[in-house]
Amino acid sequence: MELIVQIKSIFLSFLYGIFFSLMFNLFYKYLFTKHVIINFISNIFFCIIIFMLYYLLLYLVNDGVFHIYFLLILFSSFYIYNKIFVKLRVKLLKSTLK
Repeated sequence: MELIVQIKSIFLSFLYGIFFSLMFNLFYKYLFTKHVIINFISNIFFCIIIFMLYYLLLYLVNDGVFHIYFLLILFSSFYIYNKIFVKLRVKLLKSTLK
């Protein structure tokens, strides 16, 4: 794989990790309900849709070649987004409620 394609794939993985975190935060109340069966089914569908979309984008960028460091970049950007932006969102929510 060429270096430019690898850099595009890493950048895509980073951006998709942020997108994954954003979608997870938006659909949080639907993914975790009181009903166990609905909770299980919605989590399975959410994961399948998210990772199918990731593989489709990866397929468009580098013909679907998957390396473990793409997954590491994806989950590290998920973690970074949650640490930075979720704290800011909670602070903004608390300030608007006062």
